[in-house]
Amino acid sequence: MKYLLLTLFVMGFAASGTGQQLTSRVLYGGYAFSLDNQVYSIHEMIADQPKGTELRRLFRSGRRNRGWGSAFGFAGAFLLGTALADALSDDDGDESLNRWQTYVASGILIGVSFPLISTADKRIEEAVGLYNSGPAMGNRTERRPVFYAGYTREGVGVGMQF
Repeated sequence: MKYLLLTLFVMGFAASGTGQQLTSRVLYGGYAFSLDNQVYSIHEMIADQPKGTELRRLFRSGRRNRGWGSAFGFAGAFLLGTALADALSDDDGDESLNRWQTYVASGILIGVSFPLISTADKRIEEAVGLYNSGPAMGNRTERRPVFYAGYTREGVGVGMQF
Protein backbone atom coordinates (compact mmCIF):
# COMPACT_ATOMS: atom_id res chain seq x y z
CA MET A 1 0.00 0.00 0.00
CA LYS A 2 2.77 2.45 0.85
CA TYR A 3 4.52 1.66 -2.47
CA LEU A 4 1.31 2.52 -4.31
CA LEU A 5 0.99 5.83 -2.44
CA LEU A 6 4.65 6.61 -3.04
CA THR A 7 4.25 5.86 -6.75
CA LEU A 8 1.17 8.08 -6.99
CA PHE A 9 2.96 10.86 -5.13
CA VAL A 10 6.02 10.71 -7.40
CA MET A 11 3.86 10.64 -10.55
CA GLY A 12 1.80 13.57 -9.32
CA PHE A 13 4.91 15.55 -8.48
CA ALA A 14 6.44 14.81 -11.89
CA ALA A 15 3.24 15.76 -13.70
CA SER A 16 2.93 19.05 -11.84
CA GLY A 17 6.34 20.18 -13.09
CA THR A 18 5.49 19.72 -16.77
CA GLY A 19 2.79 22.43 -17.02
CA GLN A 20 3.06 25.38 -19.36
CA GLN A 21 5.00 28.11 -17.63
CA LEU A 22 5.80 31.32 -19.44
CA THR A 23 9.18 32.80 -18.57
CA SER A 24 10.69 36.09 -19.68
CA ARG A 25 14.20 37.39 -20.17
CA VAL A 26 15.29 40.96 -20.66
CA LEU A 27 17.45 41.39 -23.73
CA TYR A 28 19.16 44.51 -25.01
CA GLY A 29 16.31 46.49 -26.49
CA GLY A 30 13.43 44.17 -25.61
CA TYR A 31 12.15 40.97 -24.09
CA ALA A 32 12.21 37.29 -25.01
CA PHE A 33 9.58 34.85 -23.75
CA SER A 34 9.88 31.09 -23.64
CA LEU A 35 7.00 28.64 -23.48
CA ASP A 36 7.41 24.90 -24.08
CA ASN A 37 10.97 25.34 -25.41
CA GLN A 38 9.83 27.89 -28.00
CA VAL A 39 10.99 31.49 -27.94
CA TYR A 40 8.51 34.30 -28.59
CA SER A 41 9.01 38.03 -28.98
CA ILE A 42 6.84 40.60 -27.29
CA HIS A 43 5.18 41.34 -30.63
CA GLU A 44 4.10 37.70 -30.93
CA MET A 45 2.82 37.67 -27.36
CA ILE A 46 0.72 40.78 -28.01
CA ALA A 47 -0.62 39.33 -31.27
CA ASP A 48 -1.67 36.10 -29.49
CA GLN A 49 -3.82 37.94 -26.94
CA PRO A 50 -7.39 38.95 -27.81
CA LYS A 51 -8.12 42.67 -27.95
CA GLY A 52 -9.35 44.27 -24.76
CA THR A 53 -7.78 41.78 -22.33
CA GLU A 54 -5.69 42.69 -19.33
CA LEU A 55 -2.74 40.65 -20.64
CA ARG A 56 -2.66 42.55 -23.90
CA ARG A 57 -2.82 45.87 -22.05
CA LEU A 58 0.08 44.90 -19.77
CA PHE A 59 2.25 43.61 -22.62
CA ARG A 60 1.62 46.72 -24.73
CA SER A 61 2.24 49.05 -21.79
CA GLY A 62 5.51 47.28 -20.99
CA ARG A 63 6.65 47.47 -24.60
CA ARG A 64 5.74 51.16 -24.85
CA ASN A 65 7.49 52.11 -21.59
CA ARG A 66 10.59 50.12 -22.57
CA GLY A 67 10.76 51.89 -25.92
CA TRP A 68 10.40 55.39 -24.47
CA GLY A 69 12.85 54.64 -21.67
CA SER A 70 15.44 53.34 -24.10
CA ALA A 71 14.98 56.36 -26.38
CA PHE A 72 15.39 58.85 -23.54
CA GLY A 73 18.40 56.98 -22.14
CA PHE A 74 20.11 56.80 -25.52
CA ALA A 75 19.46 60.49 -26.24
CA GLY A 76 20.81 61.51 -22.82
CA ALA A 77 23.89 59.31 -23.14
CA PHE A 78 24.59 60.66 -26.64
CA LEU A 79 24.21 64.26 -25.48
CA LEU A 80 26.47 63.66 -22.49
CA GLY A 81 29.09 61.94 -24.66
CA THR A 82 29.18 64.72 -27.22
CA ALA A 83 29.42 67.37 -24.49
CA LEU A 84 32.30 65.55 -22.82
CA ALA A 85 34.07 65.06 -26.16
CA ASP A 86 33.64 68.76 -26.86
CA ALA A 87 35.06 69.59 -23.42
CA LEU A 88 38.11 67.42 -24.08
CA SER A 89 38.80 69.13 -27.40
CA ASP A 90 39.50 72.47 -25.61
CA ASP A 91 37.28 74.40 -28.00
CA ASP A 92 35.02 76.72 -26.02
CA GLY A 93 33.62 78.73 -28.92
CA ASP A 94 30.03 79.79 -29.47
CA GLU A 95 29.05 76.40 -30.90
CA SER A 96 30.56 74.41 -28.05
CA LEU A 97 28.35 71.98 -26.12
CA ASN A 98 30.51 72.34 -23.03
CA ARG A 99 27.90 74.30 -21.07
CA TRP A 100 26.15 73.47 -17.82
CA GLN A 101 22.74 73.36 -19.57
CA THR A 102 23.91 70.45 -21.71
CA TYR A 103 24.93 68.43 -18.68
CA VAL A 104 21.66 69.16 -16.88
CA ALA A 105 19.60 68.23 -19.94
CA SER A 106 21.49 64.98 -20.46
CA GLY A 107 21.14 64.12 -16.76
CA ILE A 108 17.40 64.74 -16.91
CA LEU A 109 17.02 62.55 -20.01
CA ILE A 110 18.99 59.73 -18.42
CA GLY A 111 17.12 60.17 -15.12
CA VAL A 112 13.73 59.94 -16.84
CA SER A 113 14.69 56.69 -18.53
CA PHE A 114 15.19 54.75 -15.27
CA PRO A 115 11.59 54.89 -13.98
CA LEU A 116 10.21 54.14 -17.43
CA ILE A 117 12.33 51.02 -17.84
CA SER A 118 11.64 49.79 -14.30
CA THR A 119 7.89 50.29 -14.84
CA ALA A 120 8.15 48.32 -18.07
CA ASP A 121 9.89 45.46 -16.28
CA LYS A 122 7.22 45.41 -13.57
CA ARG A 123 4.40 45.35 -16.11
CA ILE A 124 5.99 42.51 -18.07
CA GLU A 125 6.53 40.49 -14.88
CA GLU A 126 2.90 41.14 -13.91
CA ALA A 127 1.75 39.97 -17.34
CA VAL A 128 3.84 36.79 -17.09
CA GLY A 129 2.40 36.10 -13.64
CA LEU A 130 -1.12 36.68 -14.93
CA TYR A 131 -0.49 34.36 -17.89
CA ASN A 132 0.84 31.62 -15.59
CA SER A 133 -2.05 31.98 -13.13
CA GLY A 134 -4.45 30.51 -15.65
CA PRO A 135 -6.35 31.31 -18.81
CA ALA A 136 -9.42 32.53 -16.93
CA MET A 137 -7.43 35.30 -15.25
CA GLY A 138 -5.76 36.55 -18.43
CA ASN A 139 -8.85 36.78 -20.62
CA ARG A 140 -10.60 39.32 -18.47
CA THR A 141 -11.91 42.04 -20.74
CA GLU A 142 -11.76 45.60 -19.58
CA ARG A 143 -14.76 47.86 -19.89
CA ARG A 144 -14.20 51.11 -21.67
CA PRO A 145 -16.31 54.16 -20.95
CA VAL A 146 -18.76 55.23 -23.64
CA PHE A 147 -19.08 58.93 -24.39
CA TYR A 148 -22.19 60.32 -26.00
CA ALA A 149 -23.68 63.70 -26.76
CA GLY A 150 -27.29 64.58 -27.36
CA TYR A 151 -29.71 67.43 -27.48
CA THR A 152 -33.32 68.05 -26.60
CA ARG A 153 -35.63 71.05 -26.74
CA GLU A 154 -34.11 72.34 -23.51
CA GLY A 155 -30.43 72.18 -24.52
CA VAL A 156 -27.37 70.12 -25.32
CA GLY A 157 -25.99 67.41 -23.06
CA VAL A 158 -22.84 65.33 -22.82
CA GLY A 159 -22.75 62.03 -20.98
CA MET A 160 -20.48 59.15 -20.15
CA GLN A 161 -21.44 55.56 -19.37
CA PHE A 162 -19.09 53.26 -17.44
